[in-house]
Amino acid sequence: MVYATRKFTFSAAHRYWRDEWPAEENARVFGHLTVVHGHNYVLEVTVRGPVDARTGMVMDLGELKRLVGEAVIARFDHADLNQDPLFASGSLPTTENLVRAMWDLLGPKVGAERLYRLRLWEDPTFHVEYLG
Repeated sequence: MVYATRKFTFSAAHRYWRDEWPAEENARVFGHLTVVHGHNYVLEVTVRGPVDARTGMVMDLGELKRLVGEAVIARFDHADLNQDPLFASGSLPTTENLVRAMWDLLGPKVGAERLYRLRLWEDPTFHVEYLG
């Protein structure tokens, strides 16, 4: 089994706020994250599988780039994540929730048996990994 990882970048904005909480509780729990702010995210997509004898690759990385571009980058780049239908129902667009949503978007396109890991960097000091 071989694992191959490709990086993607996008920029998006969000804020942490629960409408059902008073402003004081939001401020206590989320601090300065209650204001709209943005990140330059880095998404690492790892696929796995046997090496194809004909191509020498686990997966055509051009195809992976196209799939991630269509399912993730086109949707989230320069977006207000709070306005995305995935988060409009009250789920906060935290890095943890965002990477799980990305898995749900990519899994059917890449293949559940092939998609191994997503690692989403919010900034150079914080990332979340998700293995489905």
